[in-house]
Amino acid sequence: MKPIIPEYLVCPVCKGTLRALEGVRQELACPACGLAFEVRDGIPSMIRADARQLTDEERTKMKRPTPKEEAQ
Repeated sequence: MKPIIPEYLVCPVCKGTLRALEGVRQELACPACGLAFEVRDGIPSMIRADARQLTDEERTKMKRPTPKEEAQ
């Protein structure tokens, strides 16, 4: 997924900042409300009903600043 995409999108539920999650599937996740939105064929599915709840472990990892956030 292109890293620039999350900069232009916000969570459709709480309007929070999204972060890219890389793993078995590509997702955009909102640390504020704990939802992950799947990216299919490069297109994020920003529908609340299709989102999954992040696990506690995922939410803990997301609370750490990204390298980009640390540089600011």
